[in-house]
Amino acid sequence: MDQKTTINRIAETEWLETAGDAIQPAVLNAFKAGGETGQAIKNALHGTWLGHPLHPALTDVPVGAWTTAAVLDGLELLGEEKYKPGADAAISVGLVGAVGAAVTGLTDWTGTTKERRKIGLMHGMLNAGATVLYITSLFLRRRKATRGRQSACRCSAMAWSVRRRTWGGTWYMASRWA
Repeated sequence: MDQKTTINRIAETEWLETAGDAIQPAVLNAFKAGGETGQAIKNALHGTWLGHPLHPALTDVPVGAWTTAAVLDGLELLGEEKYKPGADAAISVGLVGAVGAAVTGLTDWTGTTKERRKIGLMHGMLNAGATVLYITSLFLRRRKATRGRQSACRCSAMAWSVRRRTWGGTWYMASRWA
């Protein structure tokens, strides 16, 4: 299935519209309830101080960290045990970065409408799924008896991350130049 068809199908999904209609006002109301401070936080999360949306920049943290973990895991599979701690640390850094990317992405998403809101919501849900797989991988890494299973979990998360990043990037580009 090509990307355009996938994005069109997501944009036609009614339950995403219903979910977006419920979630978006809740997030906006949370910022509004904070008054001036809430607006300042919203502006900071949007990246107004940077002059550029913050979310695209922050997504590079988990992507880079998790790519590093994949390389270090590969070296571990080749018998280089000394890279285990680095791979584990990279997964942890990626998880922290994922939180920042999620919060800034959610903030940017509140400014979307219709199809873009649906695609953005699906993008966020796929990110959440990939993040859960990385959390599971980290948990399995901590248990010596299940260390081998973490690679399968991390590989699944990596594949999921690549696909959802493609959708997110397309959504972001469409929202910037539409």
